[in-house]
Amino acid sequence: MSTPEVIIAVCLVLLGIAHSALGERELLQPLFATEWKIDTPRWAVEKIFRFAWHLTSIAWFTLAGIVLGLAYLPVVGIMCIASAAIIFVMLRGHLAWPLFLLAGLAAFYAEGWITNGLLQTSAGVTIIALVAAAALHLYWALGGTWMLDRALPEVESDFSPGPWLTSAVAGALLAFAGLVAFAGFGDPPTAIRWLVMAGVAVLTIRAVGDNKVAGFTKQDHDSPFGRADDRYFTPLIVFLALGATGALI
Repeated sequence: MSTPEVIIAVCLVLLGIAHSALGERELLQPLFATEWKIDTPRWAVEKIFRFAWHLTSIAWFTLAGIVLGLAYLPVVGIMCIASAAIIFVMLRGHLAWPLFLLAGLAAFYAEGWITNGLLQTSAGVTIIALVAAAALHLYWALGGTWMLDRALPEVESDFSPGPWLTSAVAGALLAFAGLVAFAGFGDPPTAIRWLVMAGVAVLTIRAVGDNKVAGFTKQDHDSPFGRADDRYFTPLIVFLALGATGALI
């Protein structure tokens, strides 16, 4: 590597360190200590400001690695996975982490780091999760109450799915588990592959949400369902969609 490349990389690394350390001490902490009010919940805004600030430093570190001659796809993939992990830990109700995760996995796949064995393992975990979700719905249909108070969003109408509709959801989950198993471990015809892709599309739409009560775009993050959806339901749906996609690949 040439001297200019070393200078560029060193400058980017120093800028990233200073950006995170000084920004945290001189900007973020004083800002969060003051009184301020916006419509978005403050706890969420503080986390967004913090991870967005530090992800900029990670991006500069990544540029430094590329300047030094490291293969760009693995470096970018690591950056994306690290960014996804940070956002997932800090604010998993934010739409950015699935996009970072997908970008990182795509980079690893392009480099050959994701083998058929790993794809089949992810498909197997997805099948187990789908069967477990189906069992939970059957438990609710039979009168069980665990997690039931957090399973439905609070809406103006007194909508209740009832045992038959809940059982139908369980049946759909079991059917999708069978399709994923066929796609991941068999030699599925085109029709099966299209059905799995349709299922992935449905899961993706559910994860993105309706801009009201569910998914990343929902408005209510503070109700029992909203908190459970951010913490458990929507992340699980993202991983199910990724696992089913892995079965297709």
